[in-house]
Amino acid sequence: MAATKYGPLKAFILRRGSMRLALHGPLRDRLVEQIVEEWPVGCQVDRIEEVLQARMSVRLRERYGSVVAVFLLSALANLIIRLVIDWWLENEAHRVLMAGWSQEAKG
Repeated sequence: MAATKYGPLKAFILRRGSMRLALHGPLRDRLVEQIVEEWPVGCQVDRIEEVLQARMSVRLRERYGSVVAVFLLSALANLIIRLVIDWWLENEAHRVLMAGWSQEAKG
């Protein structure tokens, strides 16, 4: 997994995620990539989760449209968002990686 895009983050999500996340590998990885793209660099730490949930909700609605699909995917996305934030808070190196990945994804 180390050679994949955002390998350290995806490995963390896989280790710490529930069985529900383990069963949805490609979807889980796609959501992680979208969260990195939407990462609010420079946002107040206590607002990151709220901002990411709002941005991902918009993305999911635009992509899937179906209320049921958006509801189910939002539940997965919210779980992954919490894990991504946990990973980001774990140490300074993770914060540097996320800033770089996010900048690269946007540019």
